[in-house]
Amino acid sequence: MVKYICTALALVTLLPFSMGNKELKYPVRDIPDSLKVNAMAVIRNQEQVFEIKTIGKGIETMMVAITILNENGLDYAVFNEGYTKMIKLGNIKGTVYNALGEKVEQLTPDRLIDHSAISGYSLYEDTRAKYFEPKTMAYPFTVEYSYVREYNGLLSYPMWDPVTDFNIALQTSVFRVVCPDSLSFRYREKNLQGKCEITRSGQLSTSTWRIQNLSAIEKEPFSSSPYDYFPSVILAPDRFEIDDRKGSCSTWESFGKWVSEILKDRDVLGVETKQSIQQLVKNCTADYEKAKIVYEYMQNKTRYVSIQEGFGGWQPMDAETVNRLGYGDCKALSNYMKALLSAAGIKSYLTLVAAGRNPDPFFSDFPCNQFDHAILCVPVNQDTVWLECTNQLLPFGFIGSFTDDRNALIINEDGGKLIRTRVYTSSENRMERNILLELDAAGGAMVTTYARYSGVYYDTRQNFYLAGTEDKKKMILDDISLPGALLDKFDYRDVRAEVPTIDESLEVEVPRYATLSGVRMLVPLIPLDRLREVPKKVINRKSDVVFRRSVSTCDTITLMIPRNYSVESVPGEIKNDSRFGTYSLRSLVQGNKVVCIREMDIKKGRHLPSAYTELIDFYKKIAAADNTKISLKKEGV
Repeated sequence: MVKYICTALALVTLLPFSMGNKELKYPVRDIPDSLKVNAMAVIRNQEQVFEIKTIGKGIETMMVAITILNENGLDYAVFNEGYTKMIKLGNIKGTVYNALGEKVEQLTPDRLIDHSAISGYSLYEDTRAKYFEPKTMAYPFTVEYSYVREYNGLLSYPMWDPVTDFNIALQTSVFRVVCPDSLSFRYREKNLQGKCEITRSGQLSTSTWRIQNLSAIEKEPFSSSPYDYFPSVILAPDRFEIDDRKGSCSTWESFGKWVSEILKDRDVLGVETKQSIQQLVKNCTADYEKAKIVYEYMQNKTRYVSIQEGFGGWQPMDAETVNRLGYGDCKALSNYMKALLSAAGIKSYLTLVAAGRNPDPFFSDFPCNQFDHAILCVPVNQDTVWLECTNQLLPFGFIGSFTDDRNALIINEDGGKLIRTRVYTSSENRMERNILLELDAAGGAMVTTYARYSGVYYDTRQNFYLAGTEDKKKMILDDISLPGALLDKFDYRDVRAEVPTIDESLEVEVPRYATLSGVRMLVPLIPLDRLREVPKKVINRKSDVVFRRSVSTCDTITLMIPRNYSVESVPGEIKNDSRFGTYSLRSLVQGNKVVCIREMDIKKGRHLPSAYTELIDFYKKIAAADNTKISLKKEGV
């Protein structure tokens, strides 16, 4: 499903004043010093007005003036707003002012670039954008933009989130929603300074929100989404209409019923296709085995394309058309897979979800379209299998960090129901590695590793597996981060399962691994993924400490002692327990080798800002342990 959350930047125009004969606006000297602290840009004035005209039509007027203080804020000087056949964008104006407030540049129609907003992976699309980038780059400078959007079809209302990133300050912002008495809407507030003001004029009511003088918030280590900290108002219609199709999102059930209606009869397959699937699974005795075979059939037959044209942004292409053409978007491929499974006698349910490794907060108590992706839920063997249907490379049943552990809306016969997607445990999100370190008398080392990456580690390591040879070499050397390292051999194997693994083997020469000091050789105990830096100190931390997932790692390191050397000292056993997880390091001398086992387990969780000091202490102890050295001494000296 397409998620239209229209962020609005807008402006309340200041009364101009004169200096000589020049009309000045937004001089930088008028920004309070307190708003410049930690800021890369300051939103000077902003106004956003959304007028609900009918159940399916609305007009949004947006204006913004924002001062760019340095190059880090340059992205906020660019005008880049989207539109579709259902959302018209017009009346675009723009002006650029220098630090004094003098006009130095004007947005003219010939400088407004019209481009595809999703080209590169879309077959059918009408999502486009208007783009303007100022030539002025003398910091600080101010841009002022205004524009109007007209909505013809309203599944979602625009939201108000004037500050969308860290290190952005704001002077003034106003949001108004004008609604006729014949309609109603709901709203959910977050991090606001005051309450909504409601006024009436005839048969219209106007709801107004205001915020002023917000200092920039600096991004803090281990914090969550910016939307957890910045003010916002999310709107939702009680009743909506798109393409003459009416619906309600007053409850998750009612919203799911609307989705169910637009899915009706879209999962019909031809007789020949059904017979092909039945033939494919005829020797299977279990539904799990059938579903796996059908999923791999679908992956081999189809590819993902985005289809964002008109009502196609919400309604999937029918299953038989996908079968014939061999492509579709997320909802079309999920619907197609649903039809194929039905042909094999297996029930499944299309499910809406917000995708991404770190999705924005989800409001389960506020039914509305908070989704931008579709997957498939398959109940089999008294369990639930989740299927990502847009990725031809994922193993059956694995959704990874793209859609794991979050609320999703399952669409069934009764409408919609919130459900939690698959949660991967720390034992599933795991990296296990055996490392052989063979030292020579000059301090050089041959490092041989055998590693297995599973769960979310599979997500990140799959890039290594899929990369070309030269890219793979560079990625490996960048990853191991051993100065002067020479990569001799490498190999990867993809082990496909519901919790899949990437197996990796490497042979690396490190000419100067250990340090020689007289008769002694000092050998770093941990060769790979050593923690070298701890999180920086934060005074008066404001954000919670967040670990999105539970993960675990285990390194078993075997250090072969070079000839004519013996072990002088090894670190004692180290244990480090905290609310965030555990760490342990233990070493054992066994003849001509030292065996070291390093284990770390990080727990998913959210902690108050005051816990950050404890987190720093936890990582300080890990860094100290990771950077310990074994002392070897020449024999007979």
